[in-house]
Amino acid sequence: MKKVLILSGPTHEYFDPVRFIGNASSGKMGKALAEEAIRRGMDVEFISGPVPESNLPKHGHITRVTSAGEMLAAAKEKFAAADLIIFAAAVADFQPLEKSAEKFPKVGNHITIELKPTPDIAATLCANKRKDQIAIGFALQTHNGETRAREKLISKNLNGVILNTPATLGADSGLFTWIDSQGLESWGSLDKAKCAERVFSKIESRP
Repeated sequence: MKKVLILSGPTHEYFDPVRFIGNASSGKMGKALAEEAIRRGMDVEFISGPVPESNLPKHGHITRVTSAGEMLAAAKEKFAAADLIIFAAAVADFQPLEKSAEKFPKVGNHITIELKPTPDIAATLCANKRKDQIAIGFALQTHNGETRAREKLISKNLNGVILNTPATLGADSGLFTWIDSQGLESWGSLDKAKCAERVFSKIESRP
């Protein structure tokens, strides 16, 4: 039985006890991927950022995290045992340089928060990816999508990238394009369950 590690959902990077930097990722794509993997008889390790219970798979081993740092730490523990890793999480790109222990009061007209990059989870893990491991990523882009997805494919040592758009966030469907070293395959508009099916079909058809 193949072991698959799936990272899903957003991350929330708190700058005080109640406010955070994040995005509108719902975790629906990750859930669809997990359910397709289970349907194909795979052993699923599922790491999710903050999402509703309804956007978690009903089966598989689930680890819940909040921040990018926590997601990376959890994934490090499970990476070596995985045959297939799918980076479907929409990780926040930045985190506060410092987190306040108290809620910022609403005073004045402006507030300044210094930010620093969050850890690059895919690049960190895949730097030591074995030849027998397959890693697939998602690239959500507003422009120059193909170029940026191909850059991600190479810089993060991935075997394939699924390009999509911001309209996919929180939705049940989206526009998806598969990109790997062999070329590009436009899948058009698909619901996320069908996209997950396509992803695994591409992986299983690899030579």
